[in-house]
Amino acid sequence: MTNKQQKTVNKTKSVLFRQKWSLSGANPRNKQKNSSKELGEKMASLIIGHGGILDVLRSKVPEQRWRVPAGEDFAAQADFLTRHPVRPGRQGIVFTNLPGNWMPVADAGWTIYWIDRGQIPIGAQALPEYFMDRSITDFVHEFWRIQTIDKRLVGDIILNRTRQTAPMIIVTSNTGGVGKTVSSRRLCERAKEKGLRPLLIDGNMRQSSQRSFFDPGQRMPARTIADWRPGMAAQYGANSGRMFNIGYDVSFAPPAGAMVSWDHYRAYIEEARKLWDFVVLDLDRISADDLQDSTTAAGGMVVPYVLAGDLCLVIVKAGVQTQGDALNLLSAFPRYGLPRECIGIKDTVPVGMTDYRPLDYSRYGIFLGVEYQTVEAGNLIASGKSNWADSNLDLAREQTLEWVLPDKGFEPAKFEVKKKKGWFHRG
Repeated sequence: MTNKQQKTVNKTKSVLFRQKWSLSGANPRNKQKNSSKELGEKMASLIIGHGGILDVLRSKVPEQRWRVPAGEDFAAQADFLTRHPVRPGRQGIVFTNLPGNWMPVADAGWTIYWIDRGQIPIGAQALPEYFMDRSITDFVHEFWRIQTIDKRLVGDIILNRTRQTAPMIIVTSNTGGVGKTVSSRRLCERAKEKGLRPLLIDGNMRQSSQRSFFDPGQRMPARTIADWRPGMAAQYGANSGRMFNIGYDVSFAPPAGAMVSWDHYRAYIEEARKLWDFVVLDLDRISADDLQDSTTAAGGMVVPYVLAGDLCLVIVKAGVQTQGDALNLLSAFPRYGLPRECIGIKDTVPVGMTDYRPLDYSRYGIFLGVEYQTVEAGNLIASGKSNWADSNLDLAREQTLEWVLPDKGFEPAKFEVKKKKGWFHRG
């Protein structure tokens, strides 16, 4: 064993032994604990095995929280757990896909969940069915009290179920001036860099925002979604990115005077998701009152898609009034059954604002970060520029894409802005 491996084992032993005394009910420091620490005192959740969902969980949880401080083989780890029984009033859980005789470990009070397909070994039990429809976000929080972003369902990963259509994200807001149009383009640009074939669909029928950016004079022979009819190939409603010197394709909103229904949009999207790898729907602003009206963007697009498991990014403009208005919209989602793990939330801070205060959106969705608008970014947008590197914008974008496409290699950590240490903070 290398020195690095030994340090990891020692650190893991320290954590597990703290769990051991807490599992036995003795707290030598007798201090008040928050909910996360209380869970650690009452529950130890460990991982034994490799592959599939176990590797996903490992990537979300610090090693010292899941690792059994013993050898890598089944016999050594099972022996360790047998010699460290779970005391009354506490809970010890093992997630595994390793076959073997788990009965001695179970007799020591550990609950062994078989987290794979195939025959369940002796001493283990199947993962409760209700966990199969939970997201990885909820699963990790349930057993480790760690906040992570991963919308994939536990059952999809265990059973290796694959989606037959491309993932889609709806980008919307309850107010204007938040950069929905720019955010939608930037998602497509970054997805293209990762090798995906994105399609940007303009759902803002009142303004046709994307057409105004790419073809402001409408001089080009561009197609719109109104040109597509059921039975046609999806390409007839979109334009190749080569026409605009970009790496993704675009479906423009109908021209003025040629409105189409949301039913038409949904029919087109159904076909488009069979052809492209990733779909971004740049939608008009929505309100809480419109959620019950299927003729609006909220009731006709957001509600049915989110109920079906698709994702929606709500961009919130920073400010006391605008953040309060956003909470009014977000708090209405649960009344229509929209699951919080399908709602992403991003704050955007206007130029010159110095008193921004983030709110706790955890009851309503997944917070994906903050964007800070700058004069420089505004000038680049006005001049028709796109896909520039911007430390004020890139982290929230990467976190959004990791949420939507968790298995495509997006890395938010690479975009985190490291604070420089001052003279009195050097170490």
